Amino acid sequence: MSEPGLPLGEGSVPDKALEELLAAFADSPPVEPDAIDFDDPSIDRMLGLSEPLTDAPVAAPDEPHADGAPPPITERVETVAPAPVVSSPDPVAAPVTEVVSATEPPAPPRDPAPARATIKIGGSEEHDLPDAFYFDEEASDRLRGAGRSTEASIHEERTTILIADDGMEGSVGGIPTAAGSSMDPRLRARRIAVKRAVGRRRLKWFVIVGVIIVLITSGIAVLGSSLFAVNNIDDISISGARRISRTDLDAAINRILHHPVLLIDTHAIEVQLERSPWVREARVSTDFPHKASIELLERVPLATYAGPDGRFRIIDVQGRVVDVIANQPVEFMLITGQGVNASAGTSAGEGFTHAAELVEALSPAVRSRTKSVDVSDSGGLSLQFHNGATVVLGAPTELLDKLTRLEAFLETDNDQCTGTINVATIEIDKCSS
Repeated sequence: MSEPGLPLGEGSVPDKALEELLAAFADSPPVEPDAIDFDDPSIDRMLGLSEPLTDAPVAAPDEPHADGAPPPITERVETVAPAPVVSSPDPVAAPVTEVVSATEPPAPPRDPAPARATIKIGGSEEHDLPDAFYFDEEASDRLRGAGRSTEASIHEERTTILIADDGMEGSVGGIPTAAGSSMDPRLRARRIAVKRAVGRRRLKWFVIVGVIIVLITSGIAVLGSSLFAVNNIDDISISGARRISRTDLDAAINRILHHPVLLIDTHAIEVQLERSPWVREARVSTDFPHKASIELLERVPLATYAGPDGRFRIIDVQGRVVDVIANQPVEFMLITGQGVNASAGTSAGEGFTHAAELVEALSPAVRSRTKSVDVSDSGGLSLQFHNGATVVLGAPTELLDKLTRLEAFLETDNDQCTGTINVATIEIDKCSS
């Protein structure tokens, strides 16, 4: 319960009166400060600093004064006297009316009341300003004109109301905040609603991403199942496999058979096939949903040589040993010289590699006469004909030019030469014994 108000007439103005003035002048147009007459008695009466005027009718003048002065003004003032104490059940007695006549000079004419001033806080209507929020419940009631006294107004306390823009310190998102003040329930509810909306949006995106991940995972699981596997060996197409060992080929087939098409590692199978001495290049591919293919490019054997162990190595044009056998194969050109005991899948050495390149470059006419290719210790090359003639080519460079000179020499009826034919230089030496 509020305490009684402070007594009037002692120079103090209650907060209630100031707040009523603020509410009264809120809707009035703005006026200049000089247009307000603070000496007007009406303001003192409104602030409670003077006694209010009484509603006394002015009596009409009966007759003029003897000296021509205006007659005295008689005011009728009704005062309420305190009722006598009686034993009647109704303690309220009728008011006593007292007529007081006074003779006083006429009051000067009063100035018209000035127009109420409009107090505007903030910008114009063109700006989108935030709504006002009252952070103190008692200040809110006083500014709304609530007809009750509060503890703050009794003790002449002041409540700070902060009105801020977005860039002002102490405001968050255009909503002013004040330390130590309670938050308006509407503002708190709005903030909670915004946070919940943001949380719902984030949850929605999490759900969408989760559903997409589940769908992708499920699709991969289905596609990687046995429903899309290569179940029959007839579904595997094999081409180019002529000399590769059956063991190496079966190992590649087993990595494809009964495996899902999408999970077959084709690159790993290709590397495995190229480890075979006979395979120069391999290509493995799958055809959804149940097909696969293996394409092989095998090495072409050109020559053979005997290693120190007496076993013969078959090499291709790159000097790679594709096979090792016990006896000499008659279908390949023989290379003589100091060879190495190379195993299948390894290189026979630089000298024998150049000899294999020479064998591939021989024309049919020269090949038919050639019995073997010899590799010297220094790496020089020469041909041994069946009739005993020897063709010296020298260093393994410009082999095509040297073979062209040999062809021209043999066409001049020199094919009966059984001696040495040197084509290492531009001028071919005559057949020498």
